[in-house]
Amino acid sequence: GEIVNPGGDVLLAYTGDGEAVGCVALLSYGDGIFELSKMGVTPRAQGAGIGRRLVGAAVARAVELGGRRVFLGTNSRLAPALHLYEAAGFHRITRD
Repeated sequence: GEIVNPGGDVLLAYTGDGEAVGCVALLSYGDGIFELSKMGVTPRAQGAGIGRRLVGAAVARAVELGGRRVFLGTNSRLAPALHLYEAAGFHRITRD
């Protein structure tokens, strides 16, 4: 309820046999601004493109919800995550 009630959403990735293997949340900040958050893929399912598909689905869902801007925060030491987000079109902005 804390994510969905204010206008966000939660997306889940399932295998063909119904096993949940990934998730991502969209947190709404109002005025068409969303944060991509709480993303994860089970270790066994990593490397299969699920993270990339979750990011794409989350951005598409944000647009459906009236989004005009999506942002996220991540640790700069998480190279695979940075690569995934940059490949999806996110631009790195560093804190001063």
